[in-house]
Amino acid sequence: MGNLKLDVVLKQLIAEKGVTLRSLSKQTKVPQSSLSSFLAGAGTSKPEHVRSLAKFFNVSMEYLLFGEDEKPPSLEEVLTEDVFSGWLKVEIKRAIPNKRKSER
Repeated sequence: MGNLKLDVVLKQLIAEKGVTLRSLSKQTKVPQSSLSSFLAGAGTSKPEHVRSLAKFFNVSMEYLLFGEDEKPPSLEEVLTEDVFSGWLKVEIKRAIPNKRKSER
């Protein structure tokens, strides 16, 4: 893992989501002063803050701290990409055959 990149990643996620620090603080229960410190590059000593922020932004804690883990694709990205095109053939069969009335 590389150097701590919480400040850069957090700035990017805040911009993408369009939230204010005040709103983020209320929704994550992370004090606004802590958020300001993170954005200034001070890092964090409380794992629960990282966990709460990662959950809010739907990213891993590793991604939030180091910027190395891939963010999961959004639903919009998955729906607009032909991710499964040509990969799957879906066939639905009954796993348990129907019992005939006379067998019941």
